[in-house]
Amino acid sequence: MGGNRRVKSLIAGIVNSPSLSPLGAPALHATQFVLGLTHREVVSFAQPTRAAEVARIREIVTGFPSQTVGVDEAYMIRSAVIATERIPGVLAEVGVFRGGTARVICEAKGSRTLHLFDTFEGLPSPTAIDRGFEGGQYACSLADVQKYLDGCQDVHFHQGLFPGTAEPVRDLRFSFVHLDVDLYQSTLESLQFFYPRMSVGAMLISHDYVEFAAVRRAFDDYLRDSSQPVLELSGNQCLLVKVAD
Repeated sequence: MGGNRRVKSLIAGIVNSPSLSPLGAPALHATQFVLGLTHREVVSFAQPTRAAEVARIREIVTGFPSQTVGVDEAYMIRSAVIATERIPGVLAEVGVFRGGTARVICEAKGSRTLHLFDTFEGLPSPTAIDRGFEGGQYACSLADVQKYLDGCQDVHFHQGLFPGTAEPVRDLRFSFVHLDVDLYQSTLESLQFFYPRMSVGAMLISHDYVEFAAVRRAFDDYLRDSSQPVLELSGNQCLLVKVAD
């Protein structure tokens, strides 16, 4: 586990380095060396159609200390937001922290409305299944997030513990949802609320699915009697595409 984290940290330092063009040749070669991969096994963000978008994403997600989502993960969020452009519904994020991924969503969502849910006081108290977290962790004030997202259109903030703050959106449909809530109960309750309200073709991305067993267990428990597939992504995320009502 410790060795894997050191490798991941080294790779993150390579691909997020501001001194490199968006995953240009030096970064690709270094990443290949660390992982022992061939060129065809490395996703290149240096492609002309991606380079500008990745540069902007890097600017967003590296703009704050302790931002928890990597450039590749933020790019996946952006791609899913764009892919659901024609799916009926609004967008939502639970677990806003400093607003980095909310900014990525805002810049890709077009005219759709985005609803942001967070305590803005950090995580609630973890249970025994939630290892590695503390209550109050990842706190950032509502005022600071609102200031950072100033200028973003059609964004609504809901402060408090979700789903207790969900009443204003209870009758809405959703085209895209992003979860970054870290804990078992928060993940489970978010799935219980959003999945039935997602339109067919809507996408849900959750952070922490790969690294934290509690988040994976919440998905397993919620979908236990369902044939709905969950796609584990290459970073620390999973993707859920609603295939049927």
